[in-house]
Amino acid sequence: MSPQYFELAPFTQTSIFSFIVLLLGLAGILLMLWLKNMPKIAKSASLGILLVMMGGFSWVFYQSNSAELVLTDTELTVDVPFYKVQLSRADLLPAEARIVDLQQEADLTPSFKTNGIGMPGFQLGWFNLQGKGRAFLAITDKSQLVLVLVPTVKGYSLLLTVPQGSEFLAQLQKSSSLL
Repeated sequence: MSPQYFELAPFTQTSIFSFIVLLLGLAGILLMLWLKNMPKIAKSASLGILLVMMGGFSWVFYQSNSAELVLTDTELTVDVPFYKVQLSRADLLPAEARIVDLQQEADLTPSFKTNGIGMPGFQLGWFNLQGKGRAFLAITDKSQLVLVLVPTVKGYSLLLTVPQGSEFLAQLQKSSSLL
């Protein structure tokens, strides 16, 4: 089987607005620090940290539009900004993979971010779930039509926003039955 590529859902208006507000807030803090009378070393360090943060969030905002899933005979790769999760096909539980609705399955709702970015309309990285599980999330839209759960044997799941969710699940399950 040749590699199959699936895009993750693009940003919603809420997530775009969240990023714009975040970047404007950081720019405001940057301006306040620039104008504030403070020791030169403290000012330089503060401005440097804020510039790195602004650059990092801008990069995530830009790169999130090209995030993708790659499904091959041997592995599933989730390639998103700051993270690249590669799982062998043996680590996946494709028979249990499904499209989920977080309103119906509250135990899958992200509750606590352990390593990632969480803001309105956008969740990326490692999160604990309400049901006491752990998951790698790449969510821009919580619509029941596109949110895909892929359990693994490693003790965590993948929870991803995939517009072609049904097609992705069909390929994941079809390919696993051929192995």
